[in-house]
Amino acid sequence: MRRILMPLLLLAVALGSLLGSNYLSDRLHENLGEVAADDTVPPGVGTPLISTLRLRELLTPSLTEPDFFTTLDDLMATAPTAACLSITLDGRDPPFYESGANTQVMPSEALVLLTLATAHQVLGPEHTFTTSVQSTVPMDGGVVNGDIYLVGGGDPRLFTEEFLATLTEDRSRIHTPIEELAQKLVDDGLTLVTGAVVGDATRYDDLRYVPSWPESVIDSETIGTLLALQFDDGWVQFPVPGSEQATDEADGAGEQDEANVYLAAEDPPFYAAALFDDMLEARDVVIRRSPRSEAVPDDEEVYVMAAIESAPLSDLYGQILANRDIETIELLLKEIGLAATGTGSTSAGFQAVENTLNNAGIDVDQLQLLQFDGSGLDPANVATCPVFTSLLDSEEFSPLFHELLPTAAEAGPLGNRFAGVRDPGRITAFSGGTSSVTAMMGYIDIGLGQEVTFTFIANQPGTDDNRAIRNLEEQIVRHLATLAAKPSLDDIGLQPIRNS
Repeated sequence: MRRILMPLLLLAVALGSLLGSNYLSDRLHENLGEVAADDTVPPGVGTPLISTLRLRELLTPSLTEPDFFTTLDDLMATAPTAACLSITLDGRDPPFYESGANTQVMPSEALVLLTLATAHQVLGPEHTFTTSVQSTVPMDGGVVNGDIYLVGGGDPRLFTEEFLATLTEDRSRIHTPIEELAQKLVDDGLTLVTGAVVGDATRYDDLRYVPSWPESVIDSETIGTLLALQFDDGWVQFPVPGSEQATDEADGAGEQDEANVYLAAEDPPFYAAALFDDMLEARDVVIRRSPRSEAVPDDEEVYVMAAIESAPLSDLYGQILANRDIETIELLLKEIGLAATGTGSTSAGFQAVENTLNNAGIDVDQLQLLQFDGSGLDPANVATCPVFTSLLDSEEFSPLFHELLPTAAEAGPLGNRFAGVRDPGRITAFSGGTSSVTAMMGYIDIGLGQEVTFTFIANQPGTDDNRAIRNLEEQIVRHLATLAAKPSLDDIGLQPIRNS
């Protein structure tokens, strides 16, 4: 009997000690990726005798292999001074790896992601832009005794057929056909306007450009104008494909013809009114007075004669990202400002961006975001890499960007850059930049339901060749793509010891 009791007593003591050592076992992780990569243990909590922490090297991703971090260190050692890299594992704090986390960099086109996220939150994916024709007197027998007002709703894709024909094959054809609005009036019986067609762009401010943009941006052919009523991106003149001048330029011959270059309208709402006047007259509507631009009187009753809506915002997301559509993203920022503050301006828009990010738990002050436009064209924009990693990881916006961003398995620039990577569909990313900036951010699926989120931005001022930093960017992402997760507790059937 004593031979039996003694072993049982010793076993009971051992089990009691073991259970005591595991009293805080609630901290054991069901997903071993939560284990800190530096082998630290929270203060006051030792590693129990039987603990999943002791299985870390077997079960966690290969992120803990020393060579992995050494390689990242070596790569970042070759980066310019103004460069940063931020990596998280499954969106958890603390960051898995950081280099230059507090370094302020110019994010360039990556700023588009902040604007899109805010538009998605503030306006909603079903938001549309409405362009209408209004009058202060009702139409009677096909006649309007007075002016008709073409009222802009901020639609960034109001294109004429002529302008649509100038877009290259890789540009989105999503647009609002303004001719259909003219046809609606005719179909409703309009035959005579005793006044004029008047363009009203007062939904937003009257600034044609972002005030802080340098002249080099304003004078370029990448941006038209930014008013609430404008046709064809605000261009009053643009090259026409198939013209003699365009053919000469394609052949490398001939001099620049001033009549066949981009020219922005000085008064976009007036120009829109003039074009709309022509569209109505082409449909046999008589208009007695010359077009002009001014606001609809706010002290008179207004009648909406016809309206046309844009495609929903969700349809524009893809073309904004693929085409880097500056007019669309900047007008979207003004619309955000209007919805959030009642003022349709760029400054109201980026204040709304900051508020939206803060509400999502992204501290823009701590992360040093300073924004002046929505597209990233302004060289004064600055941010740190954790701004974008936090954005991509946030509960509010992570589903949006998982859906919107392209994968390296798709045909296109991203796929071309990561050809040869194992299962390239695991890489979902945004890539952008200028001749002196490169930026890439996104997600990499490392298997078993785990992923890393990364942001790399590098500035190389004073150069017009960004190939070196783009090559570095590719090396970093290719290195991240070598990661492979190992089983979690659920995968191997182990369960943490819990206090019952």
